[in-house]
Amino acid sequence: MTAALLGAVLALSCAARAQNAMPGFGAQTNFPQVSTAPVVVPPSFVPAPVVASSAPVTAPLPGNLGAPVAIAQGGPWVVGEVLFFQSGALSPDYTLPGKVRAAKGALYTKSDVQSDVGSLMATGRFSRVDPSLFAIPSAPVPPEYATIATSTSEVRVVFNLTPKTVAVSTVPKIVLPTPVSGMMLTPTAYRGTARTNQPGLGLDFNALYIIGRLYGRNNYTNAPDHTNYLDRVGLWLLSADGKMEIQSESRLRPAMAVGTQGTLMFRDSPQPTVAPGSGPSVTANVSEKSTRLLTDAYFVASKKFGPVRSSAGMMFGDFGDAIVQFSEFLQPNEIAVYKNGNGIPVNVISRSMPFVSVLAVPHPNAPLGLEVIQFNGAAEHPLLFDLKAGYFLHMNFDLGLLKFDGGYDLLGVLQFRFNEFPR
Repeated sequence: MTAALLGAVLALSCAARAQNAMPGFGAQTNFPQVSTAPVVVPPSFVPAPVVASSAPVTAPLPGNLGAPVAIAQGGPWVVGEVLFFQSGALSPDYTLPGKVRAAKGALYTKSDVQSDVGSLMATGRFSRVDPSLFAIPSAPVPPEYATIATSTSEVRVVFNLTPKTVAVSTVPKIVLPTPVSGMMLTPTAYRGTARTNQPGLGLDFNALYIIGRLYGRNNYTNAPDHTNYLDRVGLWLLSADGKMEIQSESRLRPAMAVGTQGTLMFRDSPQPTVAPGSGPSVTANVSEKSTRLLTDAYFVASKKFGPVRSSAGMMFGDFGDAIVQFSEFLQPNEIAVYKNGNGIPVNVISRSMPFVSVLAVPHPNAPLGLEVIQFNGAAEHPLLFDLKAGYFLHMNFDLGLLKFDGGYDLLGVLQFRFNEFPR
């Protein structure tokens, strides 16, 4: 009986174990619990980000400087030459020799080398200064230093300069363009740089020099020559232009301004005459007839169409009298004799001058422009075309075409305009 009871207990125990081992039959399954401790994963290799450095690298020196001399010897040496290298080439900075003690013919020691390196670093322009000494076999030490110098020949002192890295600024560079407040002899409604289209006051200074006639033709009946070229004019016009911009420019309306100009006119060469074989001589004296202070008042409207600024206006005053000095064929006596043949002087005076102009700035310092001025009331109906052609010629040289009833003259002109206010 005891044996039978023991067998039954063993059978029940085996059945219970089998039931616990079979999930899906309502029995509780004992799965191993997942640990909540953080899992430590072996770190994988991640390369550090590469930062591109713009620090300059010290350029090597040329190999023909001579035999090196150890600075640690202490010196003294006799300096035969001082050189400054930057980026592998001789530095163009002529101010560097004045910042060091080293000079040709001077005694030089190790402490002097250290002092000169400190002086060059103190300029704040270099991140590194490497000094070197080289013997110059062809330059023996002067006799007075033979017993002092540690070398029998003079030495070449070389400083290899490494410039500091210049941070690239993201701020756009401000380029001051050519003045758009005026053309050659006529104004615009705009003001100075950065305030071109803002109402307010403006002041310009302008200098125009008519060099001379490049080529010209005339049909004066009694003129000795009907073709002329390469004749000196030598006329200066120095002007001050003060304006008030009274209206700014918008998408539809133009900018408008009123102003006045004062012009000092004088010559550095006498007025040519209509005579065969005549040639004006150059002189610094100016005559009373051609030295005058001319004034005019004006109003002008300007509008920008794409890259082109166009202007139209009217000048009033005695500035129109200047046209007589542009060509001898507009002199009252010359017209009377060589065209009319009666000897009665004509009136070459203008008090109202309508004008138009167009201006473009394809390069900040090389504008392109054309202005046309009509001198109302003057004999021969002079019409002046001024062309700013320096952009094509790569120089500050402009052209003027003076058209009148009796012919035309092509003039060579130099012109400078400066914005004084606003700047």
